[in-house]
Amino acid sequence: MTKSRGVRGAASGCAVASLLYLLARSLLTLGISALMGLAHPGASLAKPLGFSSVSAELLQLLVGLGAIVLTLVFLLKCTRLQTDDLRITLPAPWSPGFCLPVFLGVANLANLAGALINHISGREATSEVLPSGGPELAVYFLALCVMPAVAEEVLFRGAFQGLMRPCGSAAAIFAPALLFGLLHLDLAQGLTAFACGVFLGWLAERSGSILPGMLLHLANNILAFLTIYLRYYAPAELSFGVELFILLFFPIFGIWMIGHARQQGFRFSAGLRPGVDVLAVFASPAYSVTVVFLVVYAVLLVH
Repeated sequence: MTKSRGVRGAASGCAVASLLYLLARSLLTLGISALMGLAHPGASLAKPLGFSSVSAELLQLLVGLGAIVLTLVFLLKCTRLQTDDLRITLPAPWSPGFCLPVFLGVANLANLAGALINHISGREATSEVLPSGGPELAVYFLALCVMPAVAEEVLFRGAFQGLMRPCGSAAAIFAPALLFGLLHLDLAQGLTAFACGVFLGWLAERSGSILPGMLLHLANNILAFLTIYLRYYAPAELSFGVELFILLFFPIFGIWMIGHARQQGFRFSAGLRPGVDVLAVFASPAYSVTVVFLVVYAVLLVH
């Protein structure tokens, strides 16, 4: 009973924080858009009339970072989460040579599944239009690659997972990963985010730190950034070849790496702590309602 109450409370905290994150993003977007409108009538984050692309992207970065910081402050002030639970510390020995290709394999398998979902549903995949170079491209790189890799890992694998950790590794990995995927508010992107979140959550549990996850997250973001850039500015044959190589090589190589490691006695479950069943997170009404809300919200956004 005590464990059940514990997982309900932790999952509820993660659920409320997820909704707070959405609310903070919306309010910050409205507030900054209003200020932009005062400076240039008719301007907003959606239509940054009179603002340079660098300024507009920096303001978008401010919204994303601000929402994460506000959510993190809420968790530290209003839940049992402590700063040490974030695990921003040097990791135990880990194997980048194994984890990086396997993680990229997981991410690109999910990308392939997401592309199939988009094809079946008839929905075109959308991507950010990147500038060709200069300070604009540097700002986009910071906003699309660096900031998410650092800030999202602190929030989801640090704060959310730290809140869930007393319930055992399974719940600590699954509950934040599901919210991480759903908060992308896109089925295809959410599938990739969930799969990546599970792997990064596992790595945080095994290594005792979120720093390795930041590095892997950054590597995945850089590859995605590269493929988008080549799609706009490289010959079609080169762009297609690089994208196809990334989508096929890493899943195949990652599967081979896992098979080889298992022959050497590797087990993903080694070093994880026992606890409640992974589905016990749905014993929290707040968590269950939040999951349903995010699914419905994502579907409504599509239409």
